[in-house]
Amino acid sequence: MNQISAILEAKRNILKHQILSIRKESKLKVAVITFSAIAIWLGIFLGLYEGFNWLLTFGSRAGIEVNFGELLMARMFMILMSAVFLFLIFSNILIAFFTLYKAEEIFFLVQTPIPFQRLFLVRFVECIAFSSWSVAFLGVPLILAYGLSLKAPIFFYIASIIFFIPFIIIPASWGNIITQFLVLIFPKIKLRTMILFGILAVIFLFWYLTTMLKGTRINEDTILPVFLSATSRVQSPIFPPYWFSEGVLKSKDSQFSEVLFWFMLLMSNALFFTFLGSVISKWIFYPGFSGLQGSGQRRIKLPNKGILGRLDTLLSFIPYPYKPLVIKDVRMFWRDATQWSQFIIFFGIMAIYIANLRNTTKYFEQEMWRSFVACMNIASLSLILATLTSRFIFPLISLEGHRFWIIGLAPITLRQILWQKFWLSVMTSAPFTVTLAILSGYMLQLAPLYYSMTIFSIILMNFGLSGLAVGLGALYPSFEEDNPARIVSGLGGTLNLLLSIFYITVVVTAQTIILQWRVLEQFTRPGYFWFALAFVIILILTLTGIAVAVPMFLGLKNLQSLEY
Repeated sequence: MNQISAILEAKRNILKHQILSIRKESKLKVAVITFSAIAIWLGIFLGLYEGFNWLLTFGSRAGIEVNFGELLMARMFMILMSAVFLFLIFSNILIAFFTLYKAEEIFFLVQTPIPFQRLFLVRFVECIAFSSWSVAFLGVPLILAYGLSLKAPIFFYIASIIFFIPFIIIPASWGNIITQFLVLIFPKIKLRTMILFGILAVIFLFWYLTTMLKGTRINEDTILPVFLSATSRVQSPIFPPYWFSEGVLKSKDSQFSEVLFWFMLLMSNALFFTFLGSVISKWIFYPGFSGLQGSGQRRIKLPNKGILGRLDTLLSFIPYPYKPLVIKDVRMFWRDATQWSQFIIFFGIMAIYIANLRNTTKYFEQEMWRSFVACMNIASLSLILATLTSRFIFPLISLEGHRFWIIGLAPITLRQILWQKFWLSVMTSAPFTVTLAILSGYMLQLAPLYYSMTIFSIILMNFGLSGLAVGLGALYPSFEEDNPARIVSGLGGTLNLLLSIFYITVVVTAQTIILQWRVLEQFTRPGYFWFALAFVIILILTLTGIAVAVPMFLGLKNLQSLEY
């Protein structure tokens, strides 16, 4: 058994034991997660299948020989694959940083007589597994719905599976190569330069999106030319998602020679970039690893110097014993580059969302659509907030790790620790999300009722989603894991995300129903609407209280019963 197979065999045994350890988990938690995963999978499949069938029916009425709906489906497929490809690059950059440089076993493996090229290949396989499982989970219903709606042959499904392997290898190799260069370069760059570069990148992204999206007012006369012009940008012969899309779509018509050409092109590039990544790791992995380990010792931070040094003064309004804990959490977050870099990515997503609000159609002038768009705006903001709390707040308790016993011996109760995490989440997320709600409502020119409901809902969402994240993070801690991404991807993190989505769905659905009823004049008397709206507000307040109280209570009970 060679070195690579020995490490992979150890990883396989670890994965096997982790899967078997599910039997020790709460049966209710496993049942909820399993049921929710199946429901989400079926919901995605049915939604896509009905949508594709509608497009085909709509396209057949266009009066041309080619089904216009099939053309739209092909373009949409290419756009989706391009988005997935870019997502996999960013995901692999973040995962590769922890897998190659921050994992506990990497300090042992570096000292073993394993060549860095082989070490890179082992960790590379692990990166692919962590970054691509969700794409596979969500991609299966897409392929099934697409193939069944077009009555594709069995070769289409086989080709989709075969093409998927090199398709995920290319962004993984790119992400790992980029990570190695970033680790080699960034420790040598001053913090001010990095911050300035990040600010300029966000400004440029916002400027580019606003320039690209403004101009043509989309209506029934211009939507087709605008759509075809925009989607033509993903049809580049040097873009790997185009190779994947062309190969899979050609398999639908059983064009074997075309399928073989695109597959060989995709696979040859996947093998080349994997080989290139291993060769690069031979020369720059260890210098980057060594420089990263010593970067924290280059400068001594004096008290009251820099932002971190002034935290004690800046946060003087926070009473003891919460103040030292807040300072510790902020410093841990700031010192982890992968944490705040992902936070910057969320700002980019918000910039895209705000820039796209400028594009409206004439139908938005109708009251029914204004009401519906207002509710969808609440859903969009809430999902962004749920992503933030799931990614950054849920792991807070687990990241205390084996040091948690020190906090347990401190003159502070576990109840105070838990509520400190809760209020830290609320006070850090609320300024961003509420400001975004105010700005988006202003750009959409919402009526006072819809505007106030948007701000009211987002304020409550900060409390409800923070309570779920902190409470479930304490109920299902993972003190053995120091990687936030792996903590979130566990059963507890999955349960937190599913319950957050359920909470958002109930709140948004209740508001949508009551506001649409008002627009459609289902209330015979005006006074009835305000009674119904009051009932919905009380329902949302009650649900938010449950989302905060129950997880926090259960999480506190679990922490009190643990031995440290």
